[in-house]
Order: sequence, then structure tokens, then C-alpha cells
Amino acid sequence: MRIFSAFRLVIPVALFGVLAAPPVLADALDQIEESGVIRLGVREASAPFSYRDENGEPAGLAIALCKRVADSIAARLGRESLALEFVTVDSETRFDALLDGRVDLHCGPMTASLSRRETLDFSIPYFMDGIGAALRRDGVQEIEALAGEPVGALNGTTGVAMARHWGEPGGSPIIEFESHRKGLEALGRGEIDVYFGDQGLLLHQLDVLKREDRLIPIRVIEDQFSYEPYSLAMKAGERRLRLEVDRGLSTAFLDRTVFDDIDVALGEFQLSELAAFLYVLVALPE
Repeated sequence: MRIFSAFRLVIPVALFGVLAAPPVLADALDQIEESGVIRLGVREASAPFSYRDENGEPAGLAIALCKRVADSIAARLGRESLALEFVTVDSETRFDALLDGRVDLHCGPMTASLSRRETLDFSIPYFMDGIGAALRRDGVQEIEALAGEPVGALNGTTGVAMARHWGEPGGSPIIEFESHRKGLEALGRGEIDVYFGDQGLLLHQLDVLKREDRLIPIRVIEDQFSYEPYSLAMKAGERRLRLEVDRGLSTAFLDRTVFDDIDVALGEFQLSELAAFLYVLVALPE
């Protein structure tokens, strides 16, 4: 009898909770279905993940994956395709663009972190990187040796926190830059002694400068100081959109078309076996 009584008491409360639930409000996926348009945030200069090429067209690994996601969403909605509206953002404005509803999905290098999950939702990871450091060949050769020399990082990124972690104890001023290129150029001129940033982005940008015959005496050290899982981002609470984004990414990971996108975007860059295994590890079954 006690079990039956407890059960009898729970049922009305549960039913009341269901009956009293607030109406479901329109979300981003509803708006995408109604308009036939998905708004994608693109960065100007975050190659090889998100940037505009010489013709001004969005390019990079994150852009390619967002296009695959858009195709997947279109198919799920019974549409032949979705119109892609690219909205330019930078390392600082990308957050407000999502929260204000100007962008449905951020397509660029963004680390999924617990603090950011307070206001944003993230897809399964599409790339793993870590904060690295670039040094002048004729300057400080060990991060631990910093003693007041200026250090830099890209504003609005986790690199700034790492610059503070290593620089502030020794009294190093922290200088924030609006692009990795400008930060590395400042390092080359001797205006800063260390530049912190996602290692893959630093290596790519340094390679670009070398191809431009820019003789900059810089090296990127092998050590990584953090674990940076890149994910596609959307406003917090977009559960249905996140599900469809993860579905599109999982399909690309499991059928290995993601490696075609990696070859195009990253060129000669070689994924480690661990990095390649990521795509099997995080992909979700239907």
C-alpha cells in the first residue's frame, strides 16, 4: 500500500508539471525553416579555419563543415538547399553576434569552454589544438625565463589568459592584437618577446609570412600549454539546432569526408594519429 500511495501522490504532481509547462517559443531552427536562410559567422583572418580568400569568399575548414551542416539541415527540413548568409565577425564581436541573434552559427576557431557554455551552446569538437608560443630566435628562449619582457596575444581569445599566466608573475606587460599576423609582425620587430596563440594558427600564419618572403626570426615552440577543442557555436538554449549541427558533423566524420575538407584547408599540415582518431571518437551514431 505504501508503494501505491507514493505512486498515487507523484502522478498528479507530474501531470501538473506537464500541464503547466510554458509554451515552446520559436527557436533558430524554426526561423531557418521559415526563411530558408542560415546565417553563418565568418572571420576575416583566422586561416586555415575561417577567413575570406583573395576573392572575398569565405574559406577554411570550419566554413567547409558549416556548409556540410547547412546541407544536412536542408535535407532534414525537406528543402533542396538553404541560402547561406555570411556575417563577418572577429575575435570579440563573435559572441555578441550570436547572443543578439545576428548569427545562427559561428563558423570559426572557437574553444568550447565551461565559462563560455554559460551563454553559448557548442557542437561536438571538429578540431583539437592547444595554446602555443612564438619566440624570437635572438630573444627569450624559454617561457619560464620571462622577467618583465612584453608578451602578446590575440584579443578576445584564450591566448590572453595564457599570456597573463606566464607574463604577469614577472611583471611583463600584456599587449593584445587584433590579428595573429599583427602580433607575429610585432614579435618580429622586437616589440614583444613572446606571442601566445593556438599553435595551429601560429604555424599557419608563420608559413604564410615565409611564403611572402618575410624573413622573420621567429620559431614556434613544440610545447602546448592547454587543450583547445574547436567547436561550432550557437546561442545557449538552441537544443534543436545543436542536434542538427551534430548530426551533420557526425555524418562528415563517419563517412570521412571531413578529411577531404582538411586536405583542402590545411594543405601539407599532417594530423597526428591522435588528432585523426578524434573524429571517430566524438562522432555520434544516429
